[in-house]
Amino acid sequence: MKKTITLMLAACMAVLAPACAKEEQATQPETQAETTVATTETTAAKIDPKQAWMGKWDATDTDENFEIYEVTDTGIKVYYNHFTEGSIELFEYDMEFDNEEHTICSEIGDADDNGGWEYTFILGDGEITVKSKFPDQLFKKS
Repeated sequence: MKKTITLMLAACMAVLAPACAKEEQATQPETQAETTVATTETTAAKIDPKQAWMGKWDATDTDENFEIYEVTDTGIKVYYNHFTEGSIELFEYDMEFDNEEHTICSEIGDADDNGGWEYTFILGDGEITVKSKFPDQLFKKS
């Protein structure tokens, strides 16, 4: 009798174990995806936008570059080496944040105040997109 019960339990284990393993594998990618999203959200929440702006940035397609040397609660200060009349010149800009997340900023005032120009910087993950009268330009952190 004990031998019969032992054989029946062994047979049940042999049938149920692979089914449990398949179910665990099926739910595992979903769990990993949820963990990745939660980790990304947590990391993003921990990154201080002020620190993300700071530093030197190089254009991906030209020799232009800029350095954001000050970030406050209201905006940034930047030294910008950009093309003007065929050569690169250094300009200094005070820019103000355009959104509560501090990921978009533009020159103080509007395009009319800036001689028809207005630069807008959009902070991404390790990159800044610069919008102006010219086509958008991408800058990567140096």
